[in-house]
Amino acid sequence: MRSELTMAERIQICRHHEGGRITNKALSLRASEKMGKPISEMMISKILIHKIELLGSDVGSNRKHYRKPECPNLESISYSWFLTMQEANVTISDAMLIAKAKMLSNSVPRESAKEFKFSNGWLQGFKSRHGISSKQASVSLEFLHQ
Repeated sequence: MRSELTMAERIQICRHHEGGRITNKALSLRASEKMGKPISEMMISKILIHKIELLGSDVGSNRKHYRKPECPNLESISYSWFLTMQEANVTISDAMLIAKAKMLSNSVPRESAKEFKFSNGWLQGFKSRHGISSKQASVSLEFLHQ
């Protein structure tokens, strides 16, 4: 029987691996016992291959898959701006987030030759990758230029 792990469970496995010298077999047995589902050595190996990405991600804990952003630099800069606005207690609408990402895209070198689209799909993926809720509020557009 195949069991699927959430991102939180995968991160937990990576942290156990970092804690000291432990074989994949021992980690498999320990994780299976702790999580109450069968986890093979092969699954442990696949998880550990992506260890750096998993430990460095802001992925929601209930997610089972992590899809990398098309433009990581733009993603990082947009998220930094979002956090800055959040610290200033500014509620950001979806339209505002898309508008700011478009503005920021002009200052970021393109990572691929194809034209980037700031669609609702991109927006939902961005929010999902960073655990941003779907609340919307109207805010003055002057914050876009910060």
